[in-house]
Amino acid sequence: MGYRTPAAVMDGWMNSDGHRANILNCDAKAIGVGLAYASDGSPYWTQMFGSVA
Repeated sequence: MGYRTPAAVMDGWMNSDGHRANILNCDAKAIGVGLAYASDGSPYWTQMFGSVA
């Protein structure tokens, strides 16, 4: 089941080596976070990072 709160998803991301590396990457100058719900109510979180080319 997906994380139910922003705090819970951040804890999960920070405890994931790959997600943590993306979050702490100083080359990223912008971040977007999204939340969508499946038909059964399960949350799906996403993150996107960007930088100036």
